[in-house]
Order: sequence, then structure tokens, then C-alpha cells
Amino acid sequence: MLAGTVVLASALVVVLPGSAPAAGGPACGGIAANAGVEDTASGGMPSGYVFTPAAPVPRSTPPDRMPKLVTSTAYPVEGKVNAQIQTPDGRVSWASQELRAVPGGRYALSVWTGTNASNLGSRAVTKVGLRFADTAGRTLLDHAVDVGHDVATDGKLAKQDLPAVAAPDRTSAALFYATTNHNWVRWDCVHADLAAYTVKQEVRNPANGEWSASAAIPAGETAHYRITVANTGSEPLTGLLVKDPWCTGLPGAFDLAPGANRALTCDHPNLTEDDDGHVSTATVSGANSPAGPLADQKATATIAVTPQPAVGKIGDRVWKDLNRNGLQDDGEPGYPELPVTLKDGAGGTVASTRTAADGSYLFDKRPDGTYQVCFDVHALPGGLAVTRRGAGDPARDSDADPDSGCTAPFTLGGKARERTDLDLGLAPQLPPTPAPPTSSAGPPPPPVTRPSGAPAVS
Repeated sequence: MLAGTVVLASALVVVLPGSAPAAGGPACGGIAANAGVEDTASGGMPSGYVFTPAAPVPRSTPPDRMPKLVTSTAYPVEGKVNAQIQTPDGRVSWASQELRAVPGGRYALSVWTGTNASNLGSRAVTKVGLRFADTAGRTLLDHAVDVGHDVATDGKLAKQDLPAVAAPDRTSAALFYATTNHNWVRWDCVHADLAAYTVKQEVRNPANGEWSASAAIPAGETAHYRITVANTGSEPLTGLLVKDPWCTGLPGAFDLAPGANRALTCDHPNLTEDDDGHVSTATVSGANSPAGPLADQKATATIAVTPQPAVGKIGDRVWKDLNRNGLQDDGEPGYPELPVTLKDGAGGTVASTRTAADGSYLFDKRPDGTYQVCFDVHALPGGLAVTRRGAGDPARDSDADPDSGCTAPFTLGGKARERTDLDLGLAPQLPPTPAPPTSSAGPPPPPVTRPSGAPAVS
């Protein structure tokens, strides 16, 4: 086991891109920075590494065994140098490189290593591996292999592979490290692979169209969800399957290349007030990678269901009152395309429409308040006039003032949320009454007068 605790000196770490494998050469890099240790800091220490030297150091330690992390031109695998830890015998020194930390992610490691067996004592420890720590720096998992290859046998470093391992759930730091308690250990061409993904669920806010972890949605509407799955590792993922029993429309299994993501949408229609506070849970399962299967992941989104506001309906019909009795009778047709305006209690226009082919009209989803319906009687053609108002049955008679075309004001509210009896009758105008006939014989003759005393004419 290693002595000491995990030290995260992020100020000393320079993150550099992993190396691409040369044609026909070893694969180096993945999520490992400075995989070939070619980038070297001042004084010879490879960039991107934190070195924890042995302490205290015996006063008799020769210079070539003073604790040091340096680059060496001996036995390079990629490029011109490799890394080497030298340390006093029996005193542990170690070097680490921080990797991306993903709880539950599967890590695979290969690295070219070597040591000199003739320098090692019976209690020598020479290892390379992966270490996972929590936020307090406590080690959660140490996954390492012994460096057993003796460079004296072939003058080379040898590749070592660590079986894939899943990072513990509380992981906040992931490290590649090399350590020894005897002089010396070397490594080159670090290749760390990570299989990992994230899942996020959101619900759309109908007020502004934005997606977030929660939203308020009116009762009767549809909740629209978006589930985003992202491949956050360096390995391709296959067989990802998203399920959410609360919403419909999700596809089957799919694959994701490294760095890719896919957003899936699904819906839950016809929300009720009983759905208020519902937490929808999307589960992603079946994810597989070259490093092995990954654990299921879940994400949630919450909705608040708001009651629908109280709404009402206003309307009815404009008809031709053929018999001019002021009532709608069987067979009397509707009048289409007449403009109708809905006004509020202050006389302002709140909506407008036109009558349908059967003479009907409707204003719906109206909040409580005072209203008035006005028919545009000035748009009527010649030969039609508004029939008499309030002739009898309120469901069949005409309700508009013949001169203005407007009904009396009325109020929606409480249990009175519908006024669907506001009609207008249009009666054919009668022809004008003809004047009495006059004689063509002319005026009667004036009366004959007889002088006084004259005899009467017989």
C-alpha cells in the first residue's frame, strides 16, 4: 500500500491533449494529458504531474537517489524521453497525473513500464495504477499493478494493462500514478480510457418556451419533456435505452460516439390538478462500452399543475325571421358573414368574429366579467331589417336593439358561465303601402246661381 494521502495541487497541473498514436505505434493518450511525457517543465519534471517526494531523506542519500521526478532519454516508447522516479531505498516517492473524474465511469489503463531488478530489495514496491478519492482526499479505491518488467532483459519498457474498473460513486478525483520505495521506476505512453455518460431531463415552460428542471403547466395541457444523453468519455457507447413510464414517444436503443449527445422528447397529455408536483423519472439503461457495461442512470423533472381559469362561452345565432314574428321558427335559415363584436363593461372591444354559414357565432374561453354583444346591423343589405326585440321565448327571440345592434350588458361569473341565447333576427322589409287612387274626370262644375225673383227652370 502507498504511504501518505492524495495531494491535489491543481496549480501545478498543466492539462495537455493526449497524444495520437503514430502509424503502427502504440496508442497513447485517451483522457491522459502529456501521455508521452514529452512536455517537460523547467528542471526536467514532466508537465501535468504532481510529485510527492519521500520525506525525510536520510543524510547519507547519494545524489542519484535523492527523490526526484525527471525525464530520461533511456528506453523511450513515444518520442524521445520517458519519466522516471528516483527515490532513497525504503522511502516512498510517487508521481500523479489528474484525470477527469466521473463517478460510476469505467476506466481502463495501459502504460509502458520498467525497472531495474538489480536495484530492488526484497521489500521493494514499484507500482503504476489508478486511484480514486473523495472531496476530502480520502482514497476510495486503489487499482494498481506491480511493475515487474526488468529493462535489463531487453533494454525496453513493456506494456502493462490494468483491467477496467468503475469509479466509486463519491469520486471527486481520479489519478494515474506511479510509485516506488526503491530506486527506480520508469514509464511512458500512458493511455487512459473512460466510458461514461450523463443524462438530463427537462420540461418545457409553456409561458416562455424555455426548458428547465421544473415548470408550471395549466391543467388540461400537455407536459413536454426533453431527455438529453451525452457521451462524456473517450469510448463509444452502444445499446443506450431511455425509459420513462410517465411520457410517450421515446425511441428504441441507440449508440453514441465519444463526445456526442442525443436529445429525446416525449409528452404527457391532458394534465389534471392531481398531477400537481409530479416528478417524472427518466432511466437510461443498457449502456455498454469496450471497457464493459455501465450502470443505469436516472434524471428527473418536476411539474406544478395550475388550475385552468374559469372561462365562459358567449354566442348563438343570427337568423332570417321570414314570418316577422320575432321568433326563430323551424325552417328559417341563418344569416352568414355578419360581423359580430364582443365588448367589455367599459365598451372596449375584446374580440370579434363573423357568423358561420348557419348563422351561428361563438366567443369562448372568456374570463369572468361584464360583456355586451354587438351585431353590425349597418352592414346589412337593403331589404333586411332587425326584427322586434324580446318577442317571447328568450331562447328563440331577438336580443339586440334594432337601432344599435347591441344586446343589453350581461355578466359572467359564479355559476353563470355561459350566455348562448343572444340572437339577432332579420326580417324582410315589407313593400311600402300604395297611396289611394285619384279620379281623372276633373273637378265638378260650379253650382248654378239664380237671380232673385227669377222663375225656376223646369
